[in-house]
Amino acid sequence: MRTIAILLICALRCALAADTPEKAQRKALEAQVKTMTTEAGVLEKSGKLVEARGKYAESQALIEMKDATESIKRLDQEIKKRVKDSLREAHKLYDLRKFTEAAARLEEGMKLKAYQSVLTFNLALCHYQLADRTKALEYLRRAWTGTADPKEKEKLAQLSTIFTTGEGSSIKDTDKNRVARVNRLAAGIGLEASLDDEGGAEAAFAEGAPSEPAPAASLRTDRSAAAPGAVSAGPRSSLCTALAELKDTLATSPAAVFNLANCSESNGRTAEAAALLEKYLELAPQALDEEGARARIANLRLLLALPGQSGLEVRLLYSAAYGALSERKFQAAMTAFQKADSLAPDFALTKWMLALLHEAMGNIEPARENFTRYQQLSQDQSAKDEAGIHLSTLDAKRAKYDEEMDAAGDIVADLFNRAMNLTFNLDQNRSALRAKRAQVKKSDQAKAKGRVGGFAVPHAWAQQQLAKTSDHLQIALALFPLGAEANELMGLVFLQANDGRSAIRSFDTVASLGLPVAFYAELRTRKLDRAVKVELSADHVRLIFLSSYDKNGKAAPPAKPAGEDGLGDMLLERNTQRAAQFDSLEVTLNEIKKVETDKGMLKLKLTKQDIWLAPIYLPAVTPIEGPQARRFANNYTRLFVRYPGLENSKLGAEGMTGGEKFALGYKIATAATDIAMSGFTPISAISSVQDAISIARTIRGAMSSLSVSFATWQKGVEDQQRLLAGKGFKSIPVQPANLAFAQDVK
Repeated sequence: MRTIAILLICALRCALAADTPEKAQRKALEAQVKTMTTEAGVLEKSGKLVEARGKYAESQALIEMKDATESIKRLDQEIKKRVKDSLREAHKLYDLRKFTEAAARLEEGMKLKAYQSVLTFNLALCHYQLADRTKALEYLRRAWTGTADPKEKEKLAQLSTIFTTGEGSSIKDTDKNRVARVNRLAAGIGLEASLDDEGGAEAAFAEGAPSEPAPAASLRTDRSAAAPGAVSAGPRSSLCTALAELKDTLATSPAAVFNLANCSESNGRTAEAAALLEKYLELAPQALDEEGARARIANLRLLLALPGQSGLEVRLLYSAAYGALSERKFQAAMTAFQKADSLAPDFALTKWMLALLHEAMGNIEPARENFTRYQQLSQDQSAKDEAGIHLSTLDAKRAKYDEEMDAAGDIVADLFNRAMNLTFNLDQNRSALRAKRAQVKKSDQAKAKGRVGGFAVPHAWAQQQLAKTSDHLQIALALFPLGAEANELMGLVFLQANDGRSAIRSFDTVASLGLPVAFYAELRTRKLDRAVKVELSADHVRLIFLSSYDKNGKAAPPAKPAGEDGLGDMLLERNTQRAAQFDSLEVTLNEIKKVETDKGMLKLKLTKQDIWLAPIYLPAVTPIEGPQARRFANNYTRLFVRYPGLENSKLGAEGMTGGEKFALGYKIATAATDIAMSGFTPISAISSVQDAISIARTIRGAMSSLSVSFATWQKGVEDQQRLLAGKGFKSIPVQPANLAFAQDVK
C-alpha cells in the first residue's frame, strides 16, 4: 500500500508540475486579451466599429473570452443597424432621383465591411441612373461575385448584359423557357454543356468566296486530344446547338449574336465569327466591350490571311484553344497554341497568345521569351510597345505574387491546423488552448454527434482571417489569374463562403494544370476518426491522413509526415516533386461504388467499406439538418462529380422535402437558409477579379511602393482579360431591366 501511495503522490506532483507551465501560459494569454479588449473598447467608443470588431476578434485567436464574444455580438447588431440605416436613407434619395447623394450614402455604408453584395448592387443602380455604365458594371460584377445563390446570380448576369450592351428584352413568353435553358447551359460550360455543334469548320477561305465546311468531328477530336489533365464530364448538352435553334428568334439580341460568334469561333468558322462580331457592334454601337470586340475581329482577320493548308490547321487549333478557354481548360488551350506555333513559327499573334497565357499562369521565363519574340516579329511599333509593358512588369509581379501567397497561405494553414487540432503543427504558445469539438446549435447537439468535423474555432475570428486571406488573393489573382496556388486557396475560401459554384471556377484552373483539387475534412469510419486532406484527381481519390483522434479528440500525428507543412502540402506548384509516400488511403475510381450527400456529410460507398467525410467549416455553425445542410454537403459532392468524374454520385435535395415541411413547417423555412454569418462573410470581401477596372485598381493599391505607373498595370490587365474573359458568353435578358432598389439585409 505504501508503494502505491508513493506512486500516487509522485504522479500527482508530476501532473501539478506539468500543469503549472500551462496555467502560466494561460495567464499570460489572458493578460494579452485584456489589453486587446481594452483597446477595442476605446475604438468602439470613438465610433470605429469595424476596427473595434477586428480587435475583439483578434483577441479570440488567443483565448475565447465571454466578454469579447458578447462585444462582437453587440457590434454586429450595431453594424447591421447602421447598414440598414444607410440603405433606408439611400433608398429615399434614390426614389427622389437624387442618385449622386444616394451613392454617397451607400459608400458610407460600404465602410462598415458588411452586406457588401446588397450595397454594391444598389451602387450599380445609382451609377447606371447617372449614365456611368462603366462604373455601374464594375459594382454589378462585385455584387455578382458576392452572391452565392444561383438564381440571384443569373438575374445579376442578365442585368450585367443590359448594362454592357444597352439592350432590352422583347422575348415572347413562349420562348422564355428556351432562352432560360440557353442561359443555364452558358453558365455550365464544361460541366452540363459543351460548345460543339454540327455546323462544321471552314475548310478554306478566299476573299469573296464562300467557305466550305469541314466535319465538326475533326475539330472536336483535336480539342480533346489537346486536353491533358482536363476535368472530366459525361454526356453534355450542346450550348451552341441550343443557341442556333433560337438564332431567328434572337436575331436582334446583341448578346445572342455575341454568343453565336463565340460558337462559330470555337467550332472553326473563323470568317463567320468575324462577321457576327461586326453584327454585334452594329446592334450595340455603344457596347462597353466594343474595344475588345474590335481587337477580336482584327485577330480573326489575321488568322484568315494565313494561306494554304497550314493556315487552315492553325485556324482550327485556335478554335480548339478558344473552346478550351471557354471551358476553363487552360493547359489544353496552351497545348493548342503551342501546336499552332510549331506550324507557323513566324506568326506573331501566336507568340502573343502564348506569352499572355504563360504570364497568367505565373510562368515568367516562357512569358518573357514569347513577349520578346513577339516584339521581334511585329512590324507595328505600338505592338512592340505593348509587349514592352508586359516585359517591364514581369519580375515585379512575380515578387508581389509570392509575397501575397506567403501571407495568404500562412493564414489558411493556421486556420486549418487549429480547426483540426493539429497541435504538433502549431507553435508551443498554443498549448494553453483547450480544444473542443466543433459547435452546433444547442437544439441540435443530440443529433450532431459524429456528424460535424473538426474543432471549435471562434467564428468571428475565422471570418476575419478568411476576409484577410481573400484580400491577399485578390492581389495575387489580379497579377496571375491562372496562378495554381492562388486558385487552390481561393477555391478553399469559396467553400468556406458556402459558394460551391465559385469554388469550382477556381478549382477548374487547378485541375486544368494537372494538379489535384483538394479540401479538408474529418474522416469517419466505424472504428477510427482521422483528419484528412481529400485530393481528387482524374483517375483516383487520395485521403492523406493528417492525424488520428482518440475518444477525447486528442490528435496524434500520422505514421508518415503529411508533407512538408503537415497539411498534405496545402499549396502545390506545377512540376513540384512531392514526398514519395504519405500515410494515406488511395482509392481507384473502380473501388468507389457511389458518393452521396448524407445530410451535412459525404458518404463514400467503397467496395469493402463505407466511410463518411465531414468537411471542415470555419466561419459559422456547421449545418447538419434540412436543406441548408444538404446544400452545404452538395458543394463537396459536386467536386467528386466534376473532377474524378464520379457521375453516379447522389446529391441531396436542396429544397425542403415533404416530410420536413410536415414536421417542421415554418420553423425550418426561416432558419439560416444560407448561413448568413451576420453579414461578415469571406465572400463579401472578395471584389470581382474578372473586371479589368477592378483588377487594375487592386494592383495600383498593392503596387504603391513600386515605380510602375497605373496606366502600365491597367494596360497589362486589359490584355489578360481579352484573352481569358473576353470570349465569355453573355446571359441573354429574358426580362426588361429591373432597376428597383434592394433593401433586404437578412
